[in-house]
Amino acid sequence: MSHGSVEMPVDRNAFMRAVSAFDRFLAEFAGWIIIVMMLTLSYDVIMRYVFGMPTTWAGELNRYFLVLVMFFGGPWALPAGGHVAVDIVTEALAERKRLRLEVVTSGMALVYMAIFSMESIKYTWEAIAGNVKSTEYLALPMWPMRSFLVIGGVLLGFEFLFRIIRAVKRLRELNG
Repeated sequence: MSHGSVEMPVDRNAFMRAVSAFDRFLAEFAGWIIIVMMLTLSYDVIMRYVFGMPTTWAGELNRYFLVLVMFFGGPWALPAGGHVAVDIVTEALAERKRLRLEVVTSGMALVYMAIFSMESIKYTWEAIAGNVKSTEYLALPMWPMRSFLVIGGVLLGFEFLFRIIRAVKRLRELNG
């Protein structure tokens, strides 16, 4: 799958490049999962309305896939500009003010993502330790689905950190 003409930030730092490359891989994987979702839901609709035999597994599986898509695609979407932003006010600001605001808002988001990631780790560990399974037909173990939150939360946290680093670097360039 192609990401089209999305302009992504280019970093010299090897760690930032590696995380961004992993984000791209997960986003592309999530795109393929959307195709699987479409096929399984189409199969369910055909089985339900054409043959009168609905599946018992398609809805449950696709709910888990949706969590994967959201949390695997989110870290890539942030630097790609795919997250919702109300920029009517920020676009009117001078570049220095806009960069300072970026540092503050990304810092707040980074703190949130750190808390979210820590709580997601606990939540996932509870599922592993307690052998928690879904209460639906498939009775799948819940820890893989919960781990999607951890992976996405940590990677999105890194992307907010990278935004701070880029903004601070640009501020230093502007200040000479």
